[in-house]
Amino acid sequence: MVFLATHDFYIYWMHRLQHKNKWLWRIHEAHHSPQNVDWLSGSRSHAIEILINQTIEFLPIILLGSPPEVIAYKGAISAVWGMYIHSNINVSTGKLQLIINGPEMHRWHHTVGKGRNRNFGTKLAIWDWIFGTAFLPDNMKADYYGLKINFPKNYIIQFIFAFRAFKYVSQNKLERTT
Repeated sequence: MVFLATHDFYIYWMHRLQHKNKWLWRIHEAHHSPQNVDWLSGSRSHAIEILINQTIEFLPIILLGSPPEVIAYKGAISAVWGMYIHSNINVSTGKLQLIINGPEMHRWHHTVGKGRNRNFGTKLAIWDWIFGTAFLPDNMKADYYGLKINFPKNYIIQFIFAFRAFKYVSQNKLERTT
């Protein structure tokens, strides 16, 4: 249980950094490229993002000498929860959403509108509420998911696309795709 909370705390901050840092955003934007968020969207990631996250997530578990079952449990819980928060099922977790993240909150994270760059937590929504990044409006629907750029469909081209040159829109301002 400790590793689930510490992992989620790490992911919250790493996820925020991925949205703020131009280089990390480039390897994270593949995750935001689908125009329809569904249960498979959680597994859509750049290979380098997976390598970085999995190393940082599992290394402490291994270095602290946890039994191998902890790694299996943590991996299984993370995979299932990732499918759940990205699912397009219509659920309402009510006040529980103040602590635990669900699809109704995480879906906003994938919008192009007001929810973008909000709701960074995965399993625990509490980090977003504590650090002021929560966004969960009552009577509002997201109208568009994805990116404001044409993202390639081919996996190899997607991998290379992350390393494209940054365009300068005006003096000292980089193009942003979020």
